[in-house]
This record gives sequence, C-alpha cells and structure tokens, in this order.
Amino acid sequence: MITRNRINFSEKQAALIWQQVVGQDLTSSEDELVSVVYPGRINGDSGPDFRDAVIVNKSHLTKGNVEVHVKSSDWYSHEHHADAEYNNVILHVVMWHECNSATLLESGNSVPVLCLAKALQHQAYLLPYLLPCFQILNHLDRQTLGKLLNTAGEERFKQKAMHFQAEILRFAQKEEAGQVLFRGMMRALGYAKNTKPFENLADRIPLNSIESRAGLAQKQALLLGTAGLLPSQRWPGKLSREKEVQELEQIWQSAGKKVEPMKASDWNLSRIYPNNSPVRRIVAQSYLLERYCEGTYPEPVEGKLLAGILQLVKEVPLSGGHRVLENGLTAAGDGYWRDHFDFDVKSKTKISALLGTSKAGEIAVNVILPFAFSWGELANEARLVDKAIELYRNYPRLAGNCITRHMTKQLCLEESFDFTACHQQGLIHIFRNYCREGRCSHCPLAS
Repeated sequence: MITRNRINFSEKQAALIWQQVVGQDLTSSEDELVSVVYPGRINGDSGPDFRDAVIVNKSHLTKGNVEVHVKSSDWYSHEHHADAEYNNVILHVVMWHECNSATLLESGNSVPVLCLAKALQHQAYLLPYLLPCFQILNHLDRQTLGKLLNTAGEERFKQKAMHFQAEILRFAQKEEAGQVLFRGMMRALGYAKNTKPFENLADRIPLNSIESRAGLAQKQALLLGTAGLLPSQRWPGKLSREKEVQELEQIWQSAGKKVEPMKASDWNLSRIYPNNSPVRRIVAQSYLLERYCEGTYPEPVEGKLLAGILQLVKEVPLSGGHRVLENGLTAAGDGYWRDHFDFDVKSKTKISALLGTSKAGEIAVNVILPFAFSWGELANEARLVDKAIELYRNYPRLAGNCITRHMTKQLCLEESFDFTACHQQGLIHIFRNYCREGRCSHCPLAS
C-alpha cells in the first residue's frame, strides 16, 4: 500500500499528472496493464473529472470517463458509489490507494484503480505530452492547419446534411420536411442537458398543428403545456396571479389536451443558467414560429417555418450574410418575458434576449445551413446548395464550447489562431472521430 507520507498533494495536481501519461503502460491495482491512449477532456460540469477518455486494458480498447482523487477512499466519502452519473467511469485514478480493492459503481460493476504514485514510481515531475498533435504549429504551418480544419469542418457539415436528408426521406414526402427542420432547431435549443427532452417535445407536436394556431399565446400554451412546464403542471394547487400566465393556463385547458404532455421531471431544470432555462427557450421558439407564420412566402413549399427559413438563406448576401441569418433567428421577447426568467421568477434588472445572436449563430451553423444544403440537393436547387456551403465556409468564429476550448488547449492554439466557425466545427469533428476513439494514428492532424 502506498501512503502519502505527509506530502501535501491536491486533486488538481493528480489531474495534471493524469493528462501527461499519454502512451504510458501503467499497472493498475489489479496488476492489470493499462495503456493510456487519450486522457479525455476536462469536465467543467457535475460528474466525472474527465470525459471521453480512451485506454487499453486486457488488450481491449475501452472508452468512457475517468475520475481523479488524491486518495482512493475519496470515491466513497464523495458518495460516487451511490451516484448513477458515475456508472460510465472506466478508470479510477488516484495518487494514493489505501482501499486495497477495486472501485465499486452504483450499477454494481467495478473498475480498476490506477495509483499514480506506484505506477510512476514516486516521480514528482510531469511527463511530457506524447499526443502527436501537441504544439501542432511546431510541425504544421498555419495555412496547412487551416486547410485541414476546413476539410474536417466540411466533413462534419456534410454529415449533418446527410442526416437531415435521411430524416426527410423517412417521412417519404417533402411536405413533412418542416418537421425535420423544427426538430433540429428544437434540439439546438436544448443545450447538452436538455437535448433529448427538446427532441421529445418536437416529436409530440406536429409542426402544422402549431402553425395553425393563431397568435403567440396560442403557440406558447401548446408548446409549454405539451412540455409539462406550465405552473399548474409543475406545482399542482398553486395558482398564479399573473394575467399572462392565467391566459396560457386557460388556453391549454381549453385545447382539449389531444397531445400527451411530458412531465416536469423529464427536464433538467437544475444547474442551468437562468436565461438558458427550457421555459425561456421554448418561448423563444414560439416567437420564431409566430414570426414566420406572419410572413408571406412563395407557394411551392408548404409549411410556414420551412418556407421562411429557406427564403432567408436564399436572400442573405454572401458578404455579411451571417448577420442577416442571426437577425432572422433571434427573439428579443416582450411583455411578460422581457423581465421573467421563468413563471413567477422576475428579474430586478433587464435580462438578455430570449434567443440572442450567439445562440442564433450556433443554430445557423449547426442546423439551418446544413438543412438548406440537404433540401437543395433533394429539390435539385443547385444555387441553394452552393449558397449554404459558401455561407458556412465564411461564417465567422462562434462562441467556444467545452470541446472547442479543450481542443485549442490540446493543440496549444489559445491565442495564436484566427478561427472561423468551420475551423471550430473541424475541431469538434476531429475530437469525436479521432481523439475520443483513440485513433491518433489516423488523425489528419498527426499525418
């Protein structure tokens, strides 16, 4: 058993060492050889410390999460053994292992413990990074790197477009393409924690039934009621005194409840930035639907959201087109939602838009442009196909997410590379198809 010998050591230091042992063959607590292929990305949220790690143990490639502690007993003192969120942990990395047993998961399975002090023979220094992409600009010039990221970004774009095409064809008629677009937009509104609930909500309501309802309040009541997020559904017996809320409740009650509503428990409502709450994002979608229902569009395409979005892409200029796209997808909010984060939760100060330009940009890049590309191919509209991919190629940098931030650090590009949205999408594509799959030798950045 390895003890600390009164050495002060932090979990952060243990995590730093874990990130430096790429390519090392280390022995776990069960005398099992563990080879570290990819240490994973730091998890900035609740749950295991590293996500999407790749190791080789028992001659098998294993992918999952890694939890790091100073002592192996911290697993139990932190009650991870009773938390299902840790069931995808594949390795428990510790500096000192004083439990003399494998680590038990809530599922009843166990995972090996890797004791760094023993595996590294008490070496206090950090091993050098052995990932082939580390400090990439030392062996690739900026122009070449930009081309590789553009290629990867376009591969991701076309994968999304192929997915949209498959979904449209699954409905067997182009008239239902609006439902595919609606589902894609709803998914994008869900962020990581509520992606599935937003998809579920989109699947429960035919888009044409929402578009057929006249007025913003009618659309909001149907969406929020089906989501199970009206106050009467979340807090039975509690009646709101706010007239706007009472109106939504009355509309939902008189709607006949033809759709089976979701439960409030289906949604992740905790640890969410208030402005990103599912309620506000659903309300934002109602504003977009109302906006495009009010417009008049050419006849060949049925479905008001579908026609409006396609027309938006066709009409935006190539130069500065991203601003026009984002303006067509933002929702400022007025009346009740100008100063409310949720029902009966009022802000004392002015709050940001229901759907701002940052999120609108993400939806444009991840949903609108690949959807327009796929529609153009199916409808033999070559100009729309070319327009969509050209707008994507020239779309400026978006706000970073956990994966793009992780990859820029991994490549040591924090302050030294002028990213476009396509470059960022390329980073995500490389991470998902090479890094977390342990396929470094096949990665275009390592060739």
